[in-house]
Amino acid sequence: MLLPFENLKKVGGVYTNPANLKVIPLALRDWRDFLSLDEKTYGVYARTIYNPMERFLVVNGEDERKARELEGLYRELLKDPLWFCREEYYRYQLRVGEFDGLPFANGWAGSGVVLVGEAPGRKGCGKTGICFYRDASGMLLRKTLFTLGINPDFLYITNVVKCNPPDNRLKGFGKGELELLARELEVVMPRAIFAVGRTAEKALKRLGFEFRYLKHPAWYVRRGIREPNEEMLEEYSAIGEVFGEWRF
Repeated sequence: MLLPFENLKKVGGVYTNPANLKVIPLALRDWRDFLSLDEKTYGVYARTIYNPMERFLVVNGEDERKARELEGLYRELLKDPLWFCREEYYRYQLRVGEFDGLPFANGWAGSGVVLVGEAPGRKGCGKTGICFYRDASGMLLRKTLFTLGINPDFLYITNVVKCNPPDNRLKGFGKGELELLARELEVVMPRAIFAVGRTAEKALKRLGFEFRYLKHPAWYVRRGIREPNEEMLEEYSAIGEVFGEWRF
């Protein structure tokens, strides 16, 4: 579950995980080339450094301690999925997922920034296990962050609901989902939490965490927006104000 930083390779202006690449690209100039990699040629996880077996980036000893605790929470999810996920969500997730295990979270706990989404998407996290990845909403979020000078792989990203709701129709969340999210945030101890969408806003309010609300990328996608526009860039720039500059 742990991904040591030293296992990454910097190609051009981006970091890649060689384990995710079926074919090594001849050249990557910047994030646009990175996000344009064809998954049939390069692999499903080619446009992120994460995969279901390597979900938590580790830069130092404190990161490893947090990652081990997060791995423990994930094992609890696997052991008792019907407490942490509604049964209908869990059964559907088993149908649509194309990886071993369940969606949970991914990223760098040491970033100090957490994005909390609503639930895995059927064509994105539900398929791959990686939050905000591959589907239209996920790739719009990634493009937005890269445009703002923030590598989304170096944030910590999770969802309130861990299993994909049938047909992406979220009917809410229960005590199990809230318990897992609260414990997860207590491990990460971020400087800032961003609620991405109304479900995340509602959950974080109930848990008593301080956060800043951001419209979900799906809100923009439903309006035909596939590339970051001025409104979204301005809204999401709040993440960069907290994250600062990547220092490695």
